Amino acid sequence: MIEEKIIEKYFFKNELNMQYVIDDYYNYIRTIVKNFSNIQLEDEEEIISDVFFIVWKNKNILDKKAKFAPYIAGVTKRVIYKKYREVSSKLYYDKFEEEFIDKFNIEKVLEEKEVNDCIIRSLKLIGEKEYLVFTKYYYHNKKIKDISKELNISVSNAKTILYRTRKKVKEFLRIGGFY
Repeated sequence: MIEEKIIEKYFFKNELNMQYVIDDYYNYIRTIVKNFSNIQLEDEEEIISDVFFIVWKNKNILDKKAKFAPYIAGVTKRVIYKKYREVSSKLYYDKFEEEFIDKFNIEKVLEEKEVNDCIIRSLKLIGEKEYLVFTKYYYHNKKIKDISKELNISVSNAKTILYRTRKKVKEFLRIGGFY
């Protein structure tokens, strides 16, 4: 465990001796980083550097009578959380960008259109009630309960119709080479 020292001991001629701080607290900060997260080595080094930079930047506002270890630990935790948020938002952005690009992938768009056309053709070959249940459920996002009320059929009958229609559409897609 690191020896508790007050911040004042790290000042020399009213200037913060960063080399002394780094020598004393590098391993302490590294341990906190390793215990808090499972991040890569280059991110770990970046976090440690950021902590020392923040300490140096705030040297004029430090409470010189306070203990240094808790201050360093708090700064380290804030830097870790900040880094985690950056990485999380980047991952979210990357996923969004990938999905966005996929939406404009012409081959994928054409394939989806062909699949939808096959589904529409297959729905036209089945009965009107099956067509209505299927389209209301999948294209209009209505609940089974609402569909059964609209079509004046029981909920279990609507579920059965939906199940059988799905099987028929799946068979049409298989015959069409999409499944």
